[in-house]
Amino acid sequence: MVIAQRFAVNPRFDPSETSWLPFPFWLTGSVMALLGREPWVARAVAVASGVVAVLLCFLAARRLGASPRAALLGCLVASAFPYSAWLGVATVPELLTAALIVFAAACASDAPSGRGRLLGALALMAASLSRYEAWPVAGVYAILCLADAREAPRAGLAAVIAVAGPLAWMVHGVLHHDSALFFVKRVADYQRAIGASPESWALAALHKPLAYFRTEPELTGSVVLLGAYCRRHGVRIFRRTRRTWWCLGALLAFLVAADVRGASATHHAERVLLAPWLMSALALGTMALALGAPSRSGRTRLPTVALVGLLLVASAWLRPWFARRDGFIDRSVHLALGHAARLAAPGQRVVVDTPDFAFYAILAGHTDPRLALPLDDMDPRHAREEDAFQSCEALSRTMHARGATLLVTTGASHRKLARGCYEEVLRAGELSLLRSGSGARAPAPPP
Repeated sequence: MVIAQRFAVNPRFDPSETSWLPFPFWLTGSVMALLGREPWVARAVAVASGVVAVLLCFLAARRLGASPRAALLGCLVASAFPYSAWLGVATVPELLTAALIVFAAACASDAPSGRGRLLGALALMAASLSRYEAWPVAGVYAILCLADAREAPRAGLAAVIAVAGPLAWMVHGVLHHDSALFFVKRVADYQRAIGASPESWALAALHKPLAYFRTEPELTGSVVLLGAYCRRHGVRIFRRTRRTWWCLGALLAFLVAADVRGASATHHAERVLLAPWLMSALALGTMALALGAPSRSGRTRLPTVALVGLLLVASAWLRPWFARRDGFIDRSVHLALGHAARLAAPGQRVVVDTPDFAFYAILAGHTDPRLALPLDDMDPRHAREEDAFQSCEALSRTMHARGATLLVTTGASHRKLARGCYEEVLRAGELSLLRSGSGARAPAPPP
């Protein structure tokens, strides 16, 4: 959200100037430039993106040959399993990106002369500028299109569009970071800096395959059970999926390779599996309808009972014990305090001191990235500066160097020293907003 606010103020190709891909910030930042930089704008974009993601899943299922009822049922499952529901309204690009990947993978099975190949390529260009796990899908998609280019020139154009995003980002890396693969090194450096313990390649290679089953046990268990039933009784799930599975297989291979290299996601690591989960949900919709179809032998009774039993066991036992994930933290107090800091001193700079990445929520609540900045960005790769809370003089030097008149701080020791230097304007939980100036006891800034 903060990076999108920066883009709204100062549009640029690389809004974050880090390894984060730019499309999500282009999207949210552009809307913020029109409607304002308040957090509700980012939330509205997130909800709208979630709706678009579900629509893309419906279109993907239809392209794969599912009936309208099966596609609708699959979309209901795709929007309801926990990780999809959590990320579908969060201000992150994961669900929309995963849906774009699934839609493009479905388009890979379209006739090469149709417009579906171009639509899939456009979806992959947006997805590959949002999340790196879309890159192997774009590569496989381009290879498939090139294989068809002789008989359908439009497929050749689709191949170029599909890889345009990764190529553009790598060119940007060469021009601005001296390496086309600068993002790989940055992620690996961060993993080492935070002390992520190295594992054997065999254990690392099992992380994502196990997480696929462990993190969403109800969904994946149902897919395995109904898949076995459909295979045994000759029920065809989709008409054409070979190329679709090639695309998703490339994604899974990429995720395993990233784990082995120590360059995987550093938090909520399972979120990169959203595309396989979405495809599983779409397949589940078709299989569930096949299971419920009338049968002269009544053979659906046993799988139905088994499915209900599986869902009960997965929900009551597997999910509490094995479906572990990082927690989502409520930052509403931080957002409110950021808003209060902006109202307390319009047009004046505020420095934010927190012991973790909570400062981003305060910056987002303030809405102006030109005036709100962290005391410490918490990046373990950066050298630490002087401790500003050694004394009032040290704190004054830090505030003066940043041209700030407001301070947000937390923690008993920091708040105690800050209240001895500045005037406390507002307290919210463990957070304090302080201001220098009239009535404050801050020493004069050094010459």
